[in-house]
Amino acid sequence: MNILRRANIDEASLLRVYTLAGDRSGKKNLAEAIVEAARHEGLSGATVLRGITGFGRHGYDPLLLIEQLALQRQPLIVEIIDSPDKLKSFLPILFALNQAKRLVTLEPIRIHSYHAGNLA
Repeated sequence: MNILRRANIDEASLLRVYTLAGDRSGKKNLAEAIVEAARHEGLSGATVLRGITGFGRHGYDPLLLIEQLALQRQPLIVEIIDSPDKLKSFLPILFALNQAKRLVTLEPIRIHSYHAGNLA
């Protein structure tokens, strides 16, 4: 059976949001707010990855001397995989949350393995 069909997805895309640990959406951490919104919209799932370091327009600077500020600047990446249509429909919600104007990417992917439910 086709892996995508088991997941009820004909095509798959990856939505990725590059944030920082100190980014907020209202009173919530931006990454957490994105995950909650994705759950509320019925998307397949979301993962938040903590980056060790990075650089770029607003990247983490490991040379910051103030530890608390350094922690707020630590990169967090939110990844969501679902159908292209569902992810495109989610974009306006995401943009409303993303007041920090962080980088958002959307790309087609191929799923090679997917195990839903119990594996026992």
